[in-house]
Amino acid sequence: MKKIVWIALATLVMVMTFNSCGTQQTTTQPTPTPVASDSVVAVTPMADVVSVVEALDMFNHPEKVAPIMKKYGYKLKNNYEVYRLDKFSKMYYKNCSLAKLLTADKYEDYPKPLRKGVSSYIAFKDGALIIAVFNQSAYDNLVAQVKAAGFKLDMPGSEDIYTNGTRTIACYKDGKSIRIQ
Repeated sequence: MKKIVWIALATLVMVMTFNSCGTQQTTTQPTPTPVASDSVVAVTPMADVVSVVEALDMFNHPEKVAPIMKKYGYKLKNNYEVYRLDKFSKMYYKNCSLAKLLTADKYEDYPKPLRKGVSSYIAFKDGALIIAVFNQSAYDNLVAQVKAAGFKLDMPGSEDIYTNGTRTIACYKDGKSIRIQ
């Protein structure tokens, strides 16, 4: 019995000693840093790709499509259909090659990039205009143009949705494309 009392007493002394040792530590509350909202920075559109402002103009005024596409050197393919996936009334492409033709009017895939220049395509589908590029810097430039045009992030996700109240633009990072509706 005496042995148990001595062990308990020794454990108590040891616990009290360890608790009293060490330096006094004080805690401080971290100062809250303001959350930076998407700042609007002026951005220069890439010379090889249609700007977001011009794309919005084409979307609102279809008669301006042909002159703007000619200005940038895009080629036209009417009724471009990706087999069992997508169908576009008009497909404009630049520095791209069309996918393999599977049937008389259906293609294997979307256009493929070439090594020279900035590859891009612009497709018209069911009340939407899609601009797709094949390199990250061109995509980042398009997204910066969307923000600079006054669009605010409405719904983040795999496809970030920006809106200005009347028009929406979906930015799809994985596909490096933006869709104007």
